[in-house]
Amino acid sequence: MGPKNLKRIESILIIIMIPCLLSSLGLAAESSENTNVSNKTSNSEPQIETASLNPSFIENWSNFPAGPEILLDDYGSDQGTGYKPSPVDLSGLTRSNRRFLVRATGSYLPAAYDLRKEGKITSAKNQKQSDCCWAFASLASLESYLLGVEGVTYDFSENNMKNLLSENYADGFDLAPCEGGNAFLALAYLARWSGPVNESEDLYKDSSVYSPTGLPVQKHIQEALFLPEKAGPMDNDYIKNAIMKYGAVYATMYWNKNYYQDNNYTYRFTGSVESNHAITIVGWDDSYERNRFKLVPPGDGAFIVKNNWGPAWGEAGYFYVSYYDSRLGYKENVVFTAERNNNYDYIYQYDPLGWVVSKEYRDSFIAWGSNAFSSKGNETLRSIGFYTTDLDTAYDIFVYENPADGPINSGRAFTVHESGSYTLPGYHTCLLNSPVKLRQGEKFSIVIKLNNPSTGGTLAVEQPISSYSSKAKANPGESYTSPNGINWEDISSSLDANVCIKAFTTADSLPEADFTSDIMDGTYPLTVRFNDLSKDAFSREWNLNGDGITDTAAENPSYAYGSIGNYTVSLRVGNRNGFDSETKNNYVTVTPLSITSVNPTGSVSSVQGDVQKFNIKTNHNCNISWYLNGDLELSELNVNNSLYYTGNPVPGFYNVTSLAEYGNEKAVRNWDWTVRELSPWENSTSPAGRNVTTSELQEAIHYYQNGLQISHNSSKVTRDMLKKIMYPLQI
Repeated sequence: MGPKNLKRIESILIIIMIPCLLSSLGLAAESSENTNVSNKTSNSEPQIETASLNPSFIENWSNFPAGPEILLDDYGSDQGTGYKPSPVDLSGLTRSNRRFLVRATGSYLPAAYDLRKEGKITSAKNQKQSDCCWAFASLASLESYLLGVEGVTYDFSENNMKNLLSENYADGFDLAPCEGGNAFLALAYLARWSGPVNESEDLYKDSSVYSPTGLPVQKHIQEALFLPEKAGPMDNDYIKNAIMKYGAVYATMYWNKNYYQDNNYTYRFTGSVESNHAITIVGWDDSYERNRFKLVPPGDGAFIVKNNWGPAWGEAGYFYVSYYDSRLGYKENVVFTAERNNNYDYIYQYDPLGWVVSKEYRDSFIAWGSNAFSSKGNETLRSIGFYTTDLDTAYDIFVYENPADGPINSGRAFTVHESGSYTLPGYHTCLLNSPVKLRQGEKFSIVIKLNNPSTGGTLAVEQPISSYSSKAKANPGESYTSPNGINWEDISSSLDANVCIKAFTTADSLPEADFTSDIMDGTYPLTVRFNDLSKDAFSREWNLNGDGITDTAAENPSYAYGSIGNYTVSLRVGNRNGFDSETKNNYVTVTPLSITSVNPTGSVSSVQGDVQKFNIKTNHNCNISWYLNGDLELSELNVNNSLYYTGNPVPGFYNVTSLAEYGNEKAVRNWDWTVRELSPWENSTSPAGRNVTTSELQEAIHYYQNGLQISHNSSKVTRDMLKKIMYPLQI
């Protein structure tokens, strides 16, 4: 199918939150005096467009269940599935005239092959009720690859992947952790260095929605290769070769228990319903007897498939899917590879959500993309990460230092130019033959020309799509595209989109350790969030309680202090050049909750109708409640200063109590409060001396002689006032 026959984004505008994608863009390869950089579309230039979206995404995304799709087997066990298609359309990879076979060792493929027998597959895990099959299948593929090349068994955390990619995080998709996903989501998580992390650091719980960020990443993803889709039942060689070369293959299928033969652990679906489940293919048997399937196929042969429903299901967690199944192998077949986690120190990127859509120039299979970055330290640029979208895509990479005209320099040549091609589409890490030295604060750009042999959608781009990737964001000056390397458009500004290009560097300087925290003191129990301010740090060892034992290697950890005391905090950081440490003695202080100030300071007496105020201050924010004779009068939350007042009580004796609470900590203050009737001589509105008794006169004299204040107005009894009180008594 030629490029001019590709479906255009205009037909599905209601799916996308951004307008039709247009451009005018600039030079990348050599210098030019005619470089143009724009953040607007020019009608005279070719227009950048969004390539056809995946029809399965358009037609079926909104029809998937809003929550987990729980399936019950014949024994009543609940099982989650969870595959949801990506907007990216890879249907162009099915053309029979462009088949690709990953070469296996030897001149033939064996009739049967089983990664279980080869010792190159990890144990069967259980996703339980959560619709996160895609996370289990992706990590099963990666674990299998590493077991094959390193001989080491890894157990990575699916919990961390499903949660950090969810709507609960700033760099997440518009999905709950249990709402499903696909290999593109998993790849975004791995390529941005969020994972993989060890299972022991974030244990799987199907109902969990939050996971810690900044856990130690165990490997750096190098490639995620999307295999061509099957063209027919016996078109299986590319999957077989990939299994032998890379290990388990992530794949999708349609699951319905009605097509499962429980006695033989076999499955064959013959319908056209879209895939709903992601699994891993771990082997095959060309002679697997066709009569073992509930729906007998026309021929023998089956793939050996690892499910995500635990070792108690099927044949110790595995089952056999006929070559004649109508869904397995036809959508989204992927292998994941990785290297050690210290191959690079830093990653520069703008696409935490990864490959969301493909972009193209009409009637062209060529497109240029670029990202501009600023160096955070003295470092060396060593590798570039980017996506290809077709079989046998050719690339040219250019590196510019201090670009002045968008992503390039007019009149100045690039620093590095390297070229090559990738046979399979997907994510690639290209090691530069000529590394580039960068100074702290120096601006640099990565410019890539991509040439697809047979299909459009040449550029992988992150952009917002309603109900899928609406959190994608971009800032002016980050990403550029061009149809020819001469005219450039800032798509970060015009389209709120970023090209999926990453840069990887290694540090040239010794690290410098430093840190801060959100709080330094508080009451028990106290949780402190630390912020690593170190420079040129790759590894971290935090000792958060002064016991000399490393508590975590996370970049920005949180720590809960469970007892009262002063705590010394230290951070040791390192990179390939050495180590540095920062220790702050008695940095965190955990104190009991206490009341630091009270008013009045003791028992109090007032006259009926006067407003009496009570106030306390505490050493930390807490919840403060006020009680009058045991009845709750006022509550305030998260305060350290609280005021209670009233003037309504009838004459009598009262107890006022203030209760401060934080966690299990409590602090109490009590007052005895006497409210008495107003004496006639104290009432300024009463006629002087009227109804004054001898005892009241004695009281007034007492106030006068001792200089006491009248309670309701804080004034004192004067000689003149005393004369007025006594005058009627002298008549």
